[in-house]
Amino acid sequence: MSHRDEEALVRTLAKAARSAPEPVEDLVVTIGRRRGRRRRVRAQSVLAVAAMIAVVGGMAVVRDTLPNRGGEGADMTQAAPPGDAGEDTGQPFLNGAGGPGNPREPAPVDVRPAAEVWPAAVSTIPVRTADGHRYRPVTGLSATRLLLSAESSFERSGRLEVYDTADRSSTVLTTMPVTGVKGYFVQSFEVGSDYIAWWGETPNDPDEWADFWVVPRSGGVAKRVGEVTGDLSKVTRIAVTSDFLLWSVSGGGIYRMPVGGGAPERLGNTDGLHLLAWPLAADVGEREGEGGTGNQTRTVNLETGQTTELSLPEGGRGFRCGPLWCFGQQGGAAVVQRPDGSDRRLLPEFSSGGVFDRFGVMGTFAGEEPDAYVPVATVYDAVTGLAAGISRMREGGGGYGRGISSSPSSILYWDAGERTVEECETVDARRLPRPSGAPVPTGEATACTTREVGGGEEFTVVNLLAVPSTK
Repeated sequence: MSHRDEEALVRTLAKAARSAPEPVEDLVVTIGRRRGRRRRVRAQSVLAVAAMIAVVGGMAVVRDTLPNRGGEGADMTQAAPPGDAGEDTGQPFLNGAGGPGNPREPAPVDVRPAAEVWPAAVSTIPVRTADGHRYRPVTGLSATRLLLSAESSFERSGRLEVYDTADRSSTVLTTMPVTGVKGYFVQSFEVGSDYIAWWGETPNDPDEWADFWVVPRSGGVAKRVGEVTGDLSKVTRIAVTSDFLLWSVSGGGIYRMPVGGGAPERLGNTDGLHLLAWPLAADVGEREGEGGTGNQTRTVNLETGQTTELSLPEGGRGFRCGPLWCFGQQGGAAVVQRPDGSDRRLLPEFSSGGVFDRFGVMGTFAGEEPDAYVPVATVYDAVTGLAAGISRMREGGGGYGRGISSSPSSILYWDAGERTVEECETVDARRLPRPSGAPVPTGEATACTTREVGGGEEFTVVNLLAVPSTK
């Protein structure tokens, strides 16, 4: 199918969105599960698929399920316009107990732009460095310091920098080493107390191989920890402590190597477990569609060995939990709750998404007001009940990016200066996609494509580490 045909299909699905039934499961996850580990989808195809996902049921659905980084992935999560279709205080939220089996009555949630909800957490950074490298955010290091990857070409990290949003200055942390491995791409980074780590692979090569690197958090020369092959190279997430680099693999199980180098060692009693954010692990993984709409059912502290069994609502799906909060889906509504099932709330305005500590990043249903603010995604704060919009749906769609840290990133970003332009032309109707077995249409039809114009100067960044504490 051509790019133009994909766009036509997107528009067709968009017009049918409002009458479409609720999806049986999250289509993003379904597509991710069917995508082979080594298969690569070019950027325009990813964007078209994301657009189709966004309009089903009239909502924008966002998950971190794009393929491995390998030179052809999409730069930002994109969505088609539905119109076309911290610290926990333990304080109670609004009214009612909201215990297991007793969710609170849904109350309207006011979604406003993130800059209005958390002005201290929103800033702008340049899209490019002075020498032309393009920034790709990784995660927050503090309320004002951001870890950025400076890329010499698409998805080719040339160096790591720390950008200070208070004085708008950047400092080079390390220059990325030249591996000499053909087709090598860094996949994700992870910040520990003493080191920043990353792992890489050759995603467009059939060989099963990966390697790991660390650099002191204060900066310096990067050091290669080691390499692995076979099943040990099917990395889902990594973590780094003062002594070890750890990683989980797609089939489940967690391994470690000494930071100074050495043989890989499998951690005991980690069968079926995947890293979340150190020291937590869970019984579902996020790459290759693992877990999908299935629920996380337990969280394990790898330092203490403590296991927390999760109490989830009947019919819940896609539940993901951190140490204090869980987000998922029940029926047509998002759900937020504590791991033990208490403080459970229904959020009918949203579809479930990723979790960062007390924050859930969710898709947003479009309202009926034609000029109403409709974000591409919404960050919901489980502690305060505040909802902050990320980017904005425009004619033709919208998009945003998530930081490329291995554990859930504190950063979301977008190019506010970019806009979508729709271009239409009359084409032979036989070129348009149609269901298998359907008769071949005749005559002419209107086919429309969209493209992004403008922007390229600044990213708007939301750093959740800068959201004020409620204490």
